Amino acid sequence: MTTMPLSRRGLIKSTALAGGGFALAFALPLTTRYALAETPPETSRVTAFLEIYPDGTVRFLNPFAEMGQGVYTAIPQVVAEEMDADLARFIVMQAPVAPEYKVLFDGTLRFTGGSTSVRGSFGAMRNAGATARAMLLTAAAERWGVDPSELAVENHVVRHAASDREAGFGDLAQQAAALEPPREVTLKDEKDFRLIGQSPPRTDTPLKVNGTAWFGIDTKVEGMVHAAIRQCPVFEGKVASIDDAAARKLPGVVDVVNLDNAVAALADSWWRAKKAVDAVDITWDEGPLADFSSEGMLNDQMARVDETGVPAEDEGDAPKALRGAETVVEATYVLPFLAHATMEPMNCTADVRADGCDVWAPNQGADSVATLAEQVTGLPHDRIRVHTPYLGGGFGRRFIIDYAAQAMLLSMKAKRPVKLVWSREEDTTHDYYRPQTVVKARGAVKDGRIQATHITVVGDGPLRRHMKQFLADPDLDESVFEGLVTKPYQIEARRTDYVYHEIPVPIGFWRSVGNSVSGYAYESFMDEMAHAAGADPMDFRLAHLGEGSSARGVLEKVRDIAGYKKGIYDADGERRVMGIALHESFGSMVGEIAEVSIEAGAPKVHKVWCAIDVGTVVNPAIVKAQLMSAIAYGLSAALIEEVTLEKGRVQQANFDTYPFLPPDRMPEVVAEVLTLDRPMGGVGEPGTPPIAAAVANAVFQLTGERVRRLPFGRRELKQVEAEGATVKG
Repeated sequence: MTTMPLSRRGLIKSTALAGGGFALAFALPLTTRYALAETPPETSRVTAFLEIYPDGTVRFLNPFAEMGQGVYTAIPQVVAEEMDADLARFIVMQAPVAPEYKVLFDGTLRFTGGSTSVRGSFGAMRNAGATARAMLLTAAAERWGVDPSELAVENHVVRHAASDREAGFGDLAQQAAALEPPREVTLKDEKDFRLIGQSPPRTDTPLKVNGTAWFGIDTKVEGMVHAAIRQCPVFEGKVASIDDAAARKLPGVVDVVNLDNAVAALADSWWRAKKAVDAVDITWDEGPLADFSSEGMLNDQMARVDETGVPAEDEGDAPKALRGAETVVEATYVLPFLAHATMEPMNCTADVRADGCDVWAPNQGADSVATLAEQVTGLPHDRIRVHTPYLGGGFGRRFIIDYAAQAMLLSMKAKRPVKLVWSREEDTTHDYYRPQTVVKARGAVKDGRIQATHITVVGDGPLRRHMKQFLADPDLDESVFEGLVTKPYQIEARRTDYVYHEIPVPIGFWRSVGNSVSGYAYESFMDEMAHAAGADPMDFRLAHLGEGSSARGVLEKVRDIAGYKKGIYDADGERRVMGIALHESFGSMVGEIAEVSIEAGAPKVHKVWCAIDVGTVVNPAIVKAQLMSAIAYGLSAALIEEVTLEKGRVQQANFDTYPFLPPDRMPEVVAEVLTLDRPMGGVGEPGTPPIAAAVANAVFQLTGERVRRLPFGRRELKQVEAEGATVKG
């Protein structure tokens, strides 16, 4: 398939969008008939984000990677809104790494993650569309000798009603591209939106249906060889010695390479490379973590839950209120290491030459790939190109690009392009895992109200590990306890302590990051306090939420759409319960109700109702799809996923030992999108945090057992009458 690389020299200056950044070209296959053209037609670059073909087709350069979350539709939808363009005439490509595309956080960053893409670039993308519109208007006005105020733009056409003249965007593009972009533009009033708030078809769906979408694992480069890898099974271990004689005799094998902590085989196909690397006799130096176990670390974490940590939140005097309380509820929650289990395993194709380097890598930050390539190859920045394809799942894993470094090193050794693909076993056993975390909660309850809460979190976080520069306080890693200090409940005395406990194995960003911990722990504890107060969980939450608040509106909406029932009820011959959870993350408020029964000793989730307040909604269908996806991801983790380590080795390897939720266990999801009084929030992750607690809260009512350690599959549950929460008084 033809690709169109974008050179740094091809960029133009855009004064409509500010920001510094990187300068690196990379491309995706074209998504229209131009993909098959030997010489695609010339385009006119109207702004840094937009190129217009003579027939009016708009090529939009998207600053964000598409990994299923819908940014290849939602972002151009915003641009087309302000441009008054026909969205159906857009083709979407990855933008090069350059200053103009660094659109997050006031033009200082560009990455794909943290549920930031749409909400973080909303203003910049509106500006880009409005800038293009203004330039097209000016071009038409100059051509016809009229004032721009006399013109109107509608659906890809500029019209002058007084003279009955009109011109399409393609006709005006070359003239518009020669203009200086305006320093200021006027944005639409929200009441005039015609695209924002609608759900046009996704631009990536046809490609993924017909099989032409390009993922990293599809990459083919002339002259390339394939690579398979075996990394030391113990983190921080190294290769002590290898015997590769047998591997080198296998058909198709080109080379066997020692990478210090791994061994790779190069061959004329991936399967031959895999057979070769498996045939290498490797002696490992297992290093300092040879005796590490996750259970041993858990014991150490549990021993620290009563320590006084660094306060992340301290309102009122919670310790004093708890000491004087008549009824104190106490619970400790344990969340395991989790893998990302992306459908497409880690992979990268690299071509390192004396005069330059090309890297084809699924990633969530091409800037980081470029910087890494400079470090690995020693080449200057302007000799490196990064190509970002569609991602077969990201979930935070592809922020960390260890696989790209390996591919570059192998290409340097082979002196030709190398395509490295990790096996599923390598992908699972060498992930950057969600950290194992322990949360202890204490709460004082009196007369149906929470008097005080004191939460202690013992763990380690990916921000400290990978992005220390973003920590507001070096002693507080917000990625560990985020979500705990923004709970919407009205409680006078609240304290949250962070106890740093170093995790020696790789950890990283996992969908919703620390919110997946706090959503489960706090919302489970809310039910425990409700039980101690003798209150219904729904009524108890509403009693602690302010009138007219986003949280109250969301909880009331999900209550209504679910037809919330109190206690156990019969349905289809089964005893069922509705469990509740409410959580705010990434600027959005989400409420979820899970209808649960017990079947064969495990929770069976029949249906999930979800309501989200996300502020301004660009594409409701994408919001709902992301909620369903996030619930599936969180539910799978809650029910069956867990990574354990013994003697420094991850014990799970493929989907037989690290399964994820099968289709027949996925419940129906009913999602409702609200637009209450809040700024635009994110949608990729907020659906994940509440689901584990919603299920756990239902399980308690059915079994009398509090599930305080995930996943649920660790033990068999028996359906009995509820026995009550652990209450100390």
